[in-house]
Amino acid sequence: MSLVAQLDAATTAYYLPLVNNIYEDEPTIKKFMSKTRKVGGGSTIKVPLVNSQSCSGGAYNKTDTLTITQADVLTENHFHWAHYWSGNSINKIDVMENSDKAQIVNLLTVTMQGIKDNLQDTLAGDLWAAGGTDHITSVHEYLDYINHATIGDIDRSVASGAFYRSNLTASAGNLTYDLMATKMNDCKQHGKKFPDLIVTTQTLWEKYWSMTFNKVGMMNAQQNISDTAVKFWGADLMWSDKVESGEMYFINTDHMYLAVHPKDNLQWSGWVDKEPINRTKTLEGSVGITLQLICDFPMSCGLLQGLS
Repeated sequence: MSLVAQLDAATTAYYLPLVNNIYEDEPTIKKFMSKTRKVGGGSTIKVPLVNSQSCSGGAYNKTDTLTITQADVLTENHFHWAHYWSGNSINKIDVMENSDKAQIVNLLTVTMQGIKDNLQDTLAGDLWAAGGTDHITSVHEYLDYINHATIGDIDRSVASGAFYRSNLTASAGNLTYDLMATKMNDCKQHGKKFPDLIVTTQTLWEKYWSMTFNKVGMMNAQQNISDTAVKFWGADLMWSDKVESGEMYFINTDHMYLAVHPKDNLQWSGWVDKEPINRTKTLEGSVGITLQLICDFPMSCGLLQGLS
């Protein structure tokens, strides 16, 4: 078996699961994958929309005729697939000089860990910041409808697109329990269910922790440290260094989730020997993924901006 074939076999068997951990190691990616749904594999993603404007109904008696009035409303939105890749290289001299099995294991582990960390960091960043047409649609774009009016086919700056807006407070001011409670209630009122995920900056997370600790003291101090240890009204409250200063997101993961293309879910390219191509003694390999962040009901989510 050739060197490339041996490395490919080892990579596929033992090291691709390491890359698959991007769905588990980064807490916000993990939350958005927790309620992922199967979608078709076409060139665009068709997403049915939650839009109560299209319904007829009410109380009636047994002699009434039940009439459904047709309404000319948008029933689906369309999104592009976003493609991501992460690659790394191994020097063939390094492989030769580390041909012992344990040394090869270490070499592949470090190489594949780099691929995984790079891809994970890129996706975690694009979840929260607008990245352009080739990137996933970010949480920020979905919920900041003032600065990002058009999402897919829907223009939220006009009345017909108002149902696709979020519960946005642009200049929130000082962080308080009352402010967070109001935002949770806004999302429940318009979205039928309380958000189950709150994501903010480290600074605001620590302020919330301080506020909570001052009220309940040692009860909180005794909790096991984890990404889901801190909650507000049952919602996991996390921080991410990818979130813009002064922002706090209230998310309903029933209506906002990551969808992954069924034919491009962390596909491995195989190791490619570059020496016959450009006379460099390197082997190159990469992992690719095609996905999109989907939101079928932004009104179930909220955003506080300008927090301090």
